[in-house]
Amino acid sequence: MFFGYLADLVKSGSHLLNSNINLKNFSQCLGYLSPAILCIGVVRALFVYKKMDSLHKSISCYLFLMLGVDITSRIVPYIIGSNLIVLPVFSFIELLFFVYFYNRYLLSKPNIILIGLGIFGMMYIIYEFFQYFVFNTINIKQFQPYAKITDNFIVIIMALIFYYQKMHGFNEAWRTNFKLNTVLLLFFTVNAILFLPYNFLINASGNGKFYIWTINIVFILLFYIYLTVFIWKSGYNKSTEK
Repeated sequence: MFFGYLADLVKSGSHLLNSNINLKNFSQCLGYLSPAILCIGVVRALFVYKKMDSLHKSISCYLFLMLGVDITSRIVPYIIGSNLIVLPVFSFIELLFFVYFYNRYLLSKPNIILIGLGIFGMMYIIYEFFQYFVFNTINIKQFQPYAKITDNFIVIIMALIFYYQKMHGFNEAWRTNFKLNTVLLLFFTVNAILFLPYNFLINASGNGKFYIWTINIVFILLFYIYLTVFIWKSGYNKSTEK
């Protein structure tokens, strides 16, 4: 999930502090794990795609999208010098996916209010994209990505609505979706907390920001691992049923 971008942030500031050399190397190593985990998930999904239900197919598509974003965020700096432009594009794609995903698979029925909220959020992300990258020259010291915060908070709201809708009923499918929804809620909550002070973190001179970014990288890796295992178990279960 925008892994190359986070790794670049840690890398770009670590030369200011010699004491952070080990953390820089550690973060870079973690960064290389991201596409590897995503590739495992995508390859596994391709092998069992026909056996999966539509929910697991959608998760597979999400991993594929994240792999595309990860690769793009690593290539773009060689073309235009910075991958900041990828963040609002990534936020738009992610929000679009989860608005569809929740209303199609997790919620009891499509929620018009949440769909409208998602559309409003995507319109804001488009506005922010033009504001930063079309009408103005981007200044990294002033860059505050509210697009990602918007994406995170709308997903959090949908996750909470899921609990509200399901608290009066229980079945096996609900149980599986409950685990998935809980992981999504935890991940996007942590991600939102990180991006709220984003501008401060990239401009701060202390050591703390490097640890915070590294912790976020670890959370992203754990999230990808969970989704990969989620797909892997699906394919395994379908295979053993035959």
